Amino acid sequence: MEEELNEYLSKKECRGCYNHCSLIAPNCGRSRIFIKEAEEEFRKINKV
Repeated sequence: MEEELNEYLSKKECRGCYNHCSLIAPNCGRSRIFIKEAEEEFRKINKV
C-alpha cells in the first residue's frame, strides 16, 4: 500500500512554484497541501 502511494505521488507534480517538483521529492514547504490532496485522491480511487 505504502509503495503504491509512493509510486502515485512520484507521478504527480507540485504546483506550488515554477519548479514543478515530483510530490515524492518536493523541494519546498508549499508542496504539503498538494501532497495531502494527492493522498486523499489516491485513497478515494483505491477505496482505502
